[in-house]
Amino acid sequence: MMHHRLILPALAAAALAGCAATPSAPVANALTLPQLKGEWRQIDGGPAAAKLQIDEQRLSIRAGCNGMFGPAALTDGKLSAKPLAATMMMCPPEAMQRDAALSRQLEAGMPVKLEQGRLLLGEGKDAMRFEKLPQGEIKFIYVAAERKPCSGVAPMQCLQVRDDKSKPWQLHYGEIEGFQPEPGVAYRLRIKEVKVDNPPADASSLRWILDMVVEQEVVKKP
Repeated sequence: MMHHRLILPALAAAALAGCAATPSAPVANALTLPQLKGEWRQIDGGPAAAKLQIDEQRLSIRAGCNGMFGPAALTDGKLSAKPLAATMMMCPPEAMQRDAALSRQLEAGMPVKLEQGRLLLGEGKDAMRFEKLPQGEIKFIYVAAERKPCSGVAPMQCLQVRDDKSKPWQLHYGEIEGFQPEPGVAYRLRIKEVKVDNPPADASSLRWILDMVVEQEVVKKP
């Protein structure tokens, strides 16, 4: 009986030592960087809505002023990009302050989640919510400073667009998603053109989504 009393404590100690030596198992369903791959647009961001793009190991983001980019990492549920480089455009002070704050947060690491297909970056009331943009063809277009009357289902005011300065203006029946033009300002835009499957009878078979405002110019009336 003495031998059994000695063996049992020894077996228990060995089992504990084995557990301590075993590395901890990965968290089930932990988010990975490939799951975030793609282009994302901030929901309810207004004119300063952020655009986020994540590739295999790289991140770029624009939140109304300068574009920022750097190597992406996802560790312990936090998305980071460090070092984070940026373009050097001059913007209104509030836009530049927003850029600086976002840059600091991304370099430190921001909590990130996927919920029902939407990406949440940050936490609490300041969290940024993004929707994933569909794949499409990138195009460059010019937008005139003034709309023109047109008739669709009902009379309305249409944007005037063209893809070449030598071509006449064409009426665009619809809006450009994410684009809020100001009267009297002409634009050159980079857009994403997405085909719509089975559109309604009175709707276009193409969606135009703003990718970037390349140029803008105040046009004086003659």
